[in-house]
Amino acid sequence: MSTRVPRTVTELPVPDGWDFGDFPYGLEPLTLPEPPTPDAGYDIPDVLPAEESRVDRGVRCPRTGPALAAEEISHQLFWFRWITGHQATFAVWQLTAHALHQARVRADPAPSLRAMTDLTDAYTAMLLYTSSCPADVYGQVIRPSMYLQHRSFSGTWAPDFVPVRSLLRGRKTEWEGTPEADRLKKAVRMYHTVHAGVAAKLVPGGRSLLQESATEVTPTRPETQALIYDHYFLTLRAPVDAGELVGQLRSRLRAITQDVATNGLYPGLGPREDAAFPEELRGDEVRQVYEEGFATVLGRIDAAARQLRPKVLHHSTP
Repeated sequence: MSTRVPRTVTELPVPDGWDFGDFPYGLEPLTLPEPPTPDAGYDIPDVLPAEESRVDRGVRCPRTGPALAAEEISHQLFWFRWITGHQATFAVWQLTAHALHQARVRADPAPSLRAMTDLTDAYTAMLLYTSSCPADVYGQVIRPSMYLQHRSFSGTWAPDFVPVRSLLRGRKTEWEGTPEADRLKKAVRMYHTVHAGVAAKLVPGGRSLLQESATEVTPTRPETQALIYDHYFLTLRAPVDAGELVGQLRSRLRAITQDVATNGLYPGLGPREDAAFPEELRGDEVRQVYEEGFATVLGRIDAAARQLRPKVLHHSTP
């Protein structure tokens, strides 16, 4: 255990080269196409795993950083993480949906399955990032903001989750028994482990807004739920191409990685709070792969997106 004495700061440290939003830890709207559907056209180039030579494995994520003394500063950082981390997740889900479709039409699905494994790991890392706030910040700021949007506000309303729901719920696929499918299933199991740990960390009682409001709220139509969800996370829908999709994702991955390198994954985390983490978040694999290896997990997706982008630009050239 580290013996470092935490410093208390009154201003958030700003990463070198920060270029996201109008100010440090400001937000940007995200523009996505409608979620892919089985009968939609798939003109996106193959979503493939990153070339290993492009992935930097040497960057270790600091687990904690200086405590944030001022309440408004703490709220600014964790609100940025909540919104921007979810936006990155939506783009990751879209790429996962494309990779899933491509696995079903390729002669060799193995590269697509490896890409889905990396994308699932990135989603798991985003769960840790968006939930990195202390429980009191979640209870005082984030959860009430969702309640004010809708009393039954729920992650199940996320439009981009729909095409990958079956995959991420661990349902059987047509590739069962192959090494690539086994690794994908393991990544999905780790996602479920971390998701359970995040829920236990932020909502000790375990009841979501949807569960709490079940007896008093009439559910809205799925189309309305999707609009409410997108609106909350500053997400717009328009027919953007793959180049714009990965460009927006990469800018968010860069900002998120810079933030964590500067402030740590859990800013101001003390021994008492650390010891109170749920069992699901205390395993060696969670600590080594998704916490210490946070930058590497996101770096794989950034490198994969970097591979995808030149093909899109070349394809779109008149």
